[in-house]
Order: sequence, then C-alpha cells, then structure tokens
Amino acid sequence: MPKAILFDADGVVLTKQPYFSLEIARENNIPYDEIEPFYKNELRLCQVGKADMKEELAKYLPKWKWQGSVDEFLNRWFTADVHPDAEVLAFVDAMRAKGIPCYLASDQEKYRGEYIRTAADVGKHFDGTFFSFEVGHSKSTPQYFEKVLATLGLAPADVIFWDDDEKNVDVAKSLCLDARFWTSLDAAKAEIGA
Repeated sequence: MPKAILFDADGVVLTKQPYFSLEIARENNIPYDEIEPFYKNELRLCQVGKADMKEELAKYLPKWKWQGSVDEFLNRWFTADVHPDAEVLAFVDAMRAKGIPCYLASDQEKYRGEYIRTAADVGKHFDGTFFSFEVGHSKSTPQYFEKVLATLGLAPADVIFWDDDEKNVDVAKSLCLDARFWTSLDAAKAEIGA
C-alpha cells in the first residue's frame, strides 16, 4: 500500500469543463488569439506565485470587453469550471479511511486554489494541498515533486500520483514516483485494488 496519494485537480478531482476562455471569446465576439496570451503567459506566472492574477487580469479585462469587476470575472470563471466529482471524492475519503493520507496536487494560482479548497468545499476531503503557487514550481518540473517529497518526508516509490496530463506523469516518473495516468475512477480503483 502507498504511504500517500497525490491527486490532480482538473480532470481528476474536478470534472473537465469547456475552457472558460473560449466562452468569454465567443460571448464578447473576440478572437481567441487576443485572450490566449494571458493564459499562456501571465496565468503561468500566477500559478507559480510570481504574479497576482487580479493585477494581471485588470490589464486584460477591458480588451476582453468585460463590463464587471475583476472579482466578478473570477467568480464567474470559478463557478463555471470548478465542479467536484463526488464519486472521486468518495474514493479519496475511502483511501483516507484506510489510513492513506491524500493530497491535492495541482497547478493553481492562489485565488482559484483557495476557491477549490474552501468555496468548492474540496479541501475537507484531503490531508493537505500542494498547489503550484505555494510550491513555487509547476508539476511539469522536477522541482515541484522534489519539494512535495521533502515536505512529506517519503521516498518517491511510496507515493502514488494520479494526473490526466501525461507530461506531469512523465516528470513524476523520472523521479521514481509511482505516477499513473488517470483515465477513469474505475481504472484507478482497479489499479489500487479498491
């Protein structure tokens, strides 16, 4: 049995949703290439704690024809795409009931991370979170997993990591974590014998 399990958020603990950025582009009749730079640049800085998303969004929202405040934009974004999967959370609860600590391991900036942890009520199902903005690195880098392992005080082989992004799984495997590509809850249960 593993000594800890790391679960990705989007696509694993949270159900996949259409990209909110596409919705905003369609709604405001804006070419997507005017929105995409924020998600490829500033958002990534926010996700590793090097920028503040509210400050960065304030520069973009007028160009995106958003009529409300930054907080209203974030609220619309988060409520549109943060949908916890009750069956996956029940699986997490079952693993914890067996004495296996479970953690949320996700690339998140601080506002969405807090929303997931508290407003979406996901945090209570986990022993802790390793959000990239707190760790200072994204899951696409070995440094992320090195910091997580150091915090947990566990050997890589003692930690299962589930993610629906092959790149993150490959990085974790390169450090000898028991990293697995998430395809479905049934597959995960079969893999762990639950």
